[in-house]
Amino acid sequence: MSYLKLNGVVEEIIKRYPNINIANFLQEKLQIPDYKAEELAARIEKEYCQKVSRSIQNCAGQFLEKSYESELPKTSVYSVDSLSEGEFERFAKWLLEELGYQIHPEKYSVNSGVYLVATKDYKKLAILINNTQRNSKVSNSVILKSQEATSTYECTGSIVLTTSYFSQQAKIDAQKFGIDLWDRDTIDVKITEVMKKAELEEQTFFPPYKGSLLQSLLRLEETKDFIIESKIDRKYDLHLPGVKYPLLTFQSDGVDIARCVFRIKYNEPVGEFNGEAIISTDSNNNRFGPDSEEAYTLIIKYLEQFVE
Repeated sequence: MSYLKLNGVVEEIIKRYPNINIANFLQEKLQIPDYKAEELAARIEKEYCQKVSRSIQNCAGQFLEKSYESELPKTSVYSVDSLSEGEFERFAKWLLEELGYQIHPEKYSVNSGVYLVATKDYKKLAILINNTQRNSKVSNSVILKSQEATSTYECTGSIVLTTSYFSQQAKIDAQKFGIDLWDRDTIDVKITEVMKKAELEEQTFFPPYKGSLLQSLLRLEETKDFIIESKIDRKYDLHLPGVKYPLLTFQSDGVDIARCVFRIKYNEPVGEFNGEAIISTDSNNNRFGPDSEEAYTLIIKYLEQFVE
């Protein structure tokens, strides 16, 4: 999702407001989940659409503001300055989840700051969320609170996220206790990482090979470009939406693929036993064909011609 793309979407929303369903528009244009679209829609409507007396350029520019006051170059398309404490907490949860952290559903009560507990790479982490003015410095007392939470919640480490920067003593104490500090510049970098990941996912029709050939083929349905129909005898037909004839038939042996057949031959649909079998198994359970990863590559190359 590029800066220009999001900027253009916001401008279009402001032009068409109030005769537009903002959440639906965002979901369609940015290809984001409905709950993220609703949160972003609420922000846009509250902060910008209800102030339509401002010029479109000014509104979009403020929403997508980049700050140049920090020591590091800014890369994010978002500004965290106008977020309330609750909004920053929701934003932090979203960012962490997009980066692969699993947020624990439990609520943790503390005297100051907002704590979450998250897991990533089998490490349990205490997360402190500190929303403060950008010209303030987060003191070492916050770092000590984070270290206390790490012990209280039996975590192996902690992260402190802030909308500002950390004092020198806070940095020293964080290094002493092994606490990760995410200031506004670090958050910018993390957002850019998420955006680049989203752009790559938008450009990719097919999920990467993972687990087994059977698992990888079944995940093709997640792309929304294909429909997988389960048949008897652990067979599956893979279709394009709205197309009667299958492109591919594959059969499971319970663990992986025992048979896989291309069902389009010379640009015409053919029966299962007239297609090109790239994987087959004889009566003695001897498997013939490329290994699973190579087979998946060949299958993707075959399917690409139908989704161009």
